[in-house]
Amino acid sequence: MKGIILAAGLGSRLSKYTKDCPKGLLSFLGKSLLDHQLEVMRDLGIEDITIIKGYMADKIKIPEVNYYTNYKFKETNMVESLFCAIEILEGPCIITYSDVIYEKALLQTVLSSKNDIGVVVDDDFEDYWKARLGSEYLSDSESLVIENDIITDIGNPSPSLEEINGRYVGIIKLSGTGSEIFKKTHKLYSKSSKLNNLGNRVFNKWHMTDFLQSIIDKKMPVNPILVSRGWLEFDTDDDYENYQKWAEKDTLNRFFRIKF
Repeated sequence: MKGIILAAGLGSRLSKYTKDCPKGLLSFLGKSLLDHQLEVMRDLGIEDITIIKGYMADKIKIPEVNYYTNYKFKETNMVESLFCAIEILEGPCIITYSDVIYEKALLQTVLSSKNDIGVVVDDDFEDYWKARLGSEYLSDSESLVIENDIITDIGNPSPSLEEINGRYVGIIKLSGTGSEIFKKTHKLYSKSSKLNNLGNRVFNKWHMTDFLQSIIDKKMPVNPILVSRGWLEFDTDDDYENYQKWAEKDTLNRFFRIKF
């Protein structure tokens, strides 16, 4: 099993804290976000780990890790960052975002999935989203529709409540077959200006949810890996500050269990 961590982005919504470092190096509970992930992966036997850098790439110098760099990180997004390492995208892989940390139990659930393309979905996220965003929490919601254990729609903004069956966490598990599907899909669109399903982004700007939706539209199964809490997303300055306050007040455990 390989681990691939996407850490190329600018972290513009965390700009208060990412002026001098990539967001994967933000310190939380005594270690960087990247170190949180690496510790969990290694505890579960994942040793072949690659970090894809971009913004302030020279600052990420973690030993015993493989590196690729997305030199066009300002003009591209998650999908193109992943495929900077296309040569290693083979066999079973775990793909994660660098601004997410997760409990060991969550990753154990992910590793147990037998699906070719498994997308981690939190079906108990609402209290967490309300705590992060208050009464405006629905404004940051995206569609994620699950029918008969298949994701049929993902990533559309301003969905109806019926179109929110869970929250995409930013973790994907691929089997060997899933890795091949990812590469074939990338090859199909990479030389084009193909628009996403929403018609608002050309291919080199696609979000990962756009890429997943393109696979869904080809009638290839994308399955949810259902979890309940056990993760944190560091997307904004407010996120970072709130989590620190929750940790100090001993209220973080309702969403993420701290291991000392």
